[in-house]
Amino acid sequence: MFAFLLLGLPALVAAGIVVVRGDGWSALAPGRAACGQKIKVVAASSFAPVLAALAPDLAKADECVRMDIVVADGRAAPDTVRQTSADLWIPDDTSWVGTAPDLDLARLGPENTIGVGGAGTVVADSPIYMVTDAPTATKLRAAGDSWLALANLLDTDPGVRLAVREPGTSGDGMVGAGSMAETIWEGQGMDASAQVLSRAYTKTRTVRGGALALPEKPGEVGLVAEYALVPQLSKLGPDGAVLAGTDWRVSLRYTWFPTNAALADEGRAAALGRLLDALATQDGSAAIAAAGLRTPRSDEPDEPPPGAEQLPALAGKQMPYLGAHHVDHVLATWYAEDRQTDLLVVVDVSGSMDDPAPGSDQSLIRLVAEGCAQLENLLPDDSRLGVWEFGAQLDPPRDHRELLPAESLTASHRKATAEVCDGLKTHSNGTKLYETILAAYKSAQDNARKDVPNRVLIFTDGRNQDAGSKLTLPGLTAQLAALADEERPVSLSVVVFGDAEATKGSSAELEKALEPAQGYVDTLATASEVSAVFIHVAAGGLHG
Repeated sequence: MFAFLLLGLPALVAAGIVVVRGDGWSALAPGRAACGQKIKVVAASSFAPVLAALAPDLAKADECVRMDIVVADGRAAPDTVRQTSADLWIPDDTSWVGTAPDLDLARLGPENTIGVGGAGTVVADSPIYMVTDAPTATKLRAAGDSWLALANLLDTDPGVRLAVREPGTSGDGMVGAGSMAETIWEGQGMDASAQVLSRAYTKTRTVRGGALALPEKPGEVGLVAEYALVPQLSKLGPDGAVLAGTDWRVSLRYTWFPTNAALADEGRAAALGRLLDALATQDGSAAIAAAGLRTPRSDEPDEPPPGAEQLPALAGKQMPYLGAHHVDHVLATWYAEDRQTDLLVVVDVSGSMDDPAPGSDQSLIRLVAEGCAQLENLLPDDSRLGVWEFGAQLDPPRDHRELLPAESLTASHRKATAEVCDGLKTHSNGTKLYETILAAYKSAQDNARKDVPNRVLIFTDGRNQDAGSKLTLPGLTAQLAALADEERPVSLSVVVFGDAEATKGSSAELEKALEPAQGYVDTLATASEVSAVFIHVAAGGLHG
């Protein structure tokens, strides 16, 4: 579980640090036991050398601090924090905290300000660069010399490919890939971002283990953090090129997250404070620079570490750290098991769904049918998938009809999914939307499995054509409020087709009505967005 990538055991022992391995074995340098104030720190492997450098002086100070350091990277780190009862976690990016909502960590303050005990303080950072060959760099510069240009070329140019370290085990890969996709999210929304990330994955070489994501073939763009890139610069050769991106500064941000339990203990809280202060001293800055990292809390926060002076200038605009849902997109793209979900797809089969989608000669119902059919390729076997159609009195007295029961994706169920989705067609003169939303929500809730995401995805023209029904929007709200159950949560998303401005009022009213179920309304205006919705729901749902 614990990866000691940059620090050998002898170096840590010589620094007077306890090394804790996954099997519980530990080693303690002699002569350090005199310091009684001990704290346990889980740190990213690329930051552990900083702590090792500061440890001897901290252990000898009058108000001494003795550190046990556990090295853990990526998504395994939260479990390591939990299992070792750590006092402090320093991941290689702020974004990782979103993967650990159940950890008892001190959190950021309002509007991402520094929280209690220094929580959220970025103690070091390391920019991420695009490394490629000269002809591909020319393409990137012509397309905008930016992270957005990389995203667009990966989506449109068959000759441009990506290389990243495995996102689940490194901030380099997770932040690099996530930030590339984030540029699409900023301009085109989360559905398009999920789609571009999914397509980019098919053109990506994922580097596992401790190796770097340096390009190996013409056309490949490797995303490499500065701390790892600088020692390799001399090996790039005359055809190598490094770009920083002119739109965003994309960086790893090593972030301070103490536990609430440690802060509640006077001795440990004081020791953590001394360590945090030490990181901001001249010695701390020197240790950070020696590890190849930058010191954002120093007098010269953007001063490059030794050897990085020759790298291109960084953009002035910092990419915000990725929220939990955004990180989910990256991890679900790389790991099929993360896409496990119980999903009920509910499709409007009223006549208006035969209208052509904007910018396409295909009808809305055909686009939905194609998107629905691809779900069986996107979801893992342990997911459940069901399909309903709805209109008016399709299965009296019900307005919906079950076409495919929600069952595990066995080979036969995958085949049935493709057949049912392909067979979707319009055959109703009405759209009983409110009744169907309520029925689908109840069905998903009744069939909920513990710890498995449970989602309802409804496609509709957005009109409720049910003059005889007693279920109004306020009535729907009241019913959903009565059904809401924290033990059986349902993610409810309604996808509405039509011009965004024309449907703005009705969509807003519907979304407000769905608030008790934390429902989300997504309005689509173009044909290309339909496929993106299905990819997005498979990559973690529509809520963002």
